Amino acid sequence: MVMMILGAPSLVRAQVGADLSISPKRVTFDETGRSATVYIFNRGSQAATYSLSLVDRVMTPDGQIRTVAEAAGAAEGAAANGRLKSATTLLTFAPRRVTLRPGESQTVRIRVLRPADLAVGEYRSHLTVTDVPPETAGLTAEEAVAPGAGELAVRVVALFSVSIPVIVRQGPADVQAAIDAVRFSVKDQPAAPGATAPKRTGVLSVDLVRKGASSLFGDVEVRAVKAGKPGEVVGGAKGVAVYGEIDRRTLALPLTRIPASGEVLDIVLRDDDTRAGTPLATVDFTVP
Repeated sequence: MVMMILGAPSLVRAQVGADLSISPKRVTFDETGRSATVYIFNRGSQAATYSLSLVDRVMTPDGQIRTVAEAAGAAEGAAANGRLKSATTLLTFAPRRVTLRPGESQTVRIRVLRPADLAVGEYRSHLTVTDVPPETAGLTAEEAVAPGAGELAVRVVALFSVSIPVIVRQGPADVQAAIDAVRFSVKDQPAAPGATAPKRTGVLSVDLVRKGASSLFGDVEVRAVKAGKPGEVVGGAKGVAVYGEIDRRTLALPLTRIPASGEVLDIVLRDDDTRAGTPLATVDFTVP
């Protein structure tokens, strides 16, 4: 994007490497883990260069994931920063910069270096892959003088990045959870294209509570109870995390329909970490 300062007109030239993807979505080293492999992919139609780094990020109770610097100014962010155990000094990886042709992938090797006196606990950082703008992203001579006398031309290039958590556990995992503070409301969702009015949607809000020392990773499923048994799926969310620096996070779950007053909903959090598919917490909720 070219932005003309001092009131001059602007010209938009968006440049975002949205064709970058990374797999898997999370790396966890148990107490015996030493190395892991991550793959990055350029799914675009042009060659692209990426830089790789480790960045400390924290989760706040609203579920947002922010850098330590960003969290310092957010509600409850400073408290989360104080509880984070960084894994940056425990990890090494290669390569740190790579250029990929369209459709090409790159293997990234991550290793854990555990000091002999490493305290029991869970440590985390985020492997961050950032799109590096090409050299042509700068201003040409013609563009630099285009604004006119006394005006300044600036090009702002958006950098696209993808991050995944890299977790080092020292000692056995301690994964325990609860579901708390269930609330129901009906809200107006933005109108769909062509619709004349907003869509009325039932929303179930829950607090996912981390009771053990380890972070939580799992899927939430909401089913309508019929004849005393969970039946129709009416909502849910996959890939939900509650990191170790917070004790609980609030999750809003839009439902596929508005349940009737008195209807019972079964809410389950299933593990997607140490015991995939195992229920970690279950609660029944009666719609008021």
